[in-house]
Amino acid sequence: MLKPSVREDAPPPRISFQKKLLFSYCFIILIPVLSALLIFGVHAYNNTKRYYQDFMNQLSGRADTITDEFITNSARSSYFYLTDTKLKAILEKQHTQGKREYLEDYRYMQTAMDQIVLMNGHITNLTISGLNGAIYNSSSPYWWNFSAVLGGLDQDRLYDGKVIVHVEEGRSADRQQVSIIRYLSDLNRKKGNRQGYVKVDINPRAIEKNFGGIEKANTELGTLVVANGKLIYNSRGLTFNDGDLGTILANFRENQGIPNTLTRITVNGESYLFTARKNELTGWDIIQFIPSRLISETFRKNVNLYAVICMLTLSVVFALAVFFSRHFFKPIHKLRTKMKLVDAGQLDLVLEEESRHDEIGQLVQSYNAMLTRLKLSRETELRAQRLQKRAELHMLQAQINPHFLYNTLNVIHSIAELQRVDQISVIAKSLANMYRYNLKSRDIVTIEQELQQIKNYINIQQLRFLDKHTVVYDIDEAVYEYNILKFLLQPLVENSFLHGLEPRGDGGTLVLSIVKTGHVLQIRVQDDGVGMSPDSLTRINASLGKAITDVESDYNENFGLRNICARIQNCYGSPYSLTVTSALGEGTCVELIIPAVKEVHEHGHSDRR
Repeated sequence: MLKPSVREDAPPPRISFQKKLLFSYCFIILIPVLSALLIFGVHAYNNTKRYYQDFMNQLSGRADTITDEFITNSARSSYFYLTDTKLKAILEKQHTQGKREYLEDYRYMQTAMDQIVLMNGHITNLTISGLNGAIYNSSSPYWWNFSAVLGGLDQDRLYDGKVIVHVEEGRSADRQQVSIIRYLSDLNRKKGNRQGYVKVDINPRAIEKNFGGIEKANTELGTLVVANGKLIYNSRGLTFNDGDLGTILANFRENQGIPNTLTRITVNGESYLFTARKNELTGWDIIQFIPSRLISETFRKNVNLYAVICMLTLSVVFALAVFFSRHFFKPIHKLRTKMKLVDAGQLDLVLEEESRHDEIGQLVQSYNAMLTRLKLSRETELRAQRLQKRAELHMLQAQINPHFLYNTLNVIHSIAELQRVDQISVIAKSLANMYRYNLKSRDIVTIEQELQQIKNYINIQQLRFLDKHTVVYDIDEAVYEYNILKFLLQPLVENSFLHGLEPRGDGGTLVLSIVKTGHVLQIRVQDDGVGMSPDSLTRINASLGKAITDVESDYNENFGLRNICARIQNCYGSPYSLTVTSALGEGTCVELIIPAVKEVHEHGHSDRR
């Protein structure tokens, strides 16, 4: 059985505007949500990182303070001899003791130091040397390296009364011995004598206890204490090689002036974030660290929670979008059905849904307004056609026996020249030119041709009024080549003579100016005649917008101005028009605004150049 063939050029299935709008709405909602998710994720990650960063720096500051207090409290034990005058006297001896005297002094000093060690659990041993160089020690067997330790210290700092915290190899390989050493400046007041030191050995467990309480707030937090490149405390028991410690300390030295600096280092296959602080009293580097996964886990939890909320919100929004789109598109579908009837020529208004006060109601109202404008446009077009036919009829009437009248005017002109009657010659010649201009010119002429016609008319008027009035032409020759409707200016000039200058009497002035401004021509016909009252001016301007009916006479009030205004709007469009300004006793100005074009086609189309 043959399968029906499918046309490859078949049009794709149409998607309704409702679905497009629904998809667009969901897309518009989805983009901000995803953007917000991304922004929230970055912000949450940075906030989480900043939280742990601040937390670690706070703990570093706390550890720094605890270290200062611990060292200061431990250093107080080195002043034990001040409570016993005999101990002080033994240390202040300047001569070298004999064996018996030294043994007695040693036992007395050892007993006192053992009591201090027993009373202070964070001290394991005391070693002190008198002003005569004699060394006294508690129960520790490491007093013999006391001189070697002193030799490696900054003597000037000791003589200035500073306390030096010294770190050396302890009894076990995995522990370092921390000692506090100071100069007996309170006893040795003689210049030049640099004998008399005290060394307090700190219990390593006391150091662990001192730093161990810092990370109780967070079991993931770790603390490292590094002295002179040696690790003296490691809370998490992680194995750090010299390279890891070197990287941490080098980064700390590099960013020492930058607060809240984190360093990421991988130790034993796991990434950690480190922050460091240098203790000024001991010179130790106190390092706090946490696993990087804590930030990632916190970030992942926050993002997952936000993603779930977004999915639920999007589901609700999509359901509401489907519901409201169906609800809102019902009247639109009704309106679309009504609009299809317009193709059949039915311009009936849509009354359904017009009473709505939302956008749908506005759409229906706009549609009804469009139909109303379409009806008015059709009526205007019909009136324009009737006006055109009327003008054509007048043209036909004016062309009755044209050659006879034209030839007669030329004969009169010739006879007047032979008889040397210049006035009759000028009038006959001007009338002949005007008649020829009316017969042979097109509906669209150049401004130069229209001006020549006006000059013919003014020649006749000047002979009529015996040059009582002055005519001024304020026209740039550059506008001569632009086009204008024929007989658009002559009625305006005629009105100025008839209604403005003639009632005034002698000494009147008529100014005709044409200026190109942008893409328009600004034409003014202005006189200083009698002018008109405000009521007359208002009545004239109001009549300019009225349509000319078929039964209206050419001699009706303001018919000439209304005819010019109608011709401008029919040819160039509604943006271009005619305006009249006047003041009683001052004169009248008629202004035309038409497009500056060099070719004008029928039905109002124009080409700007």
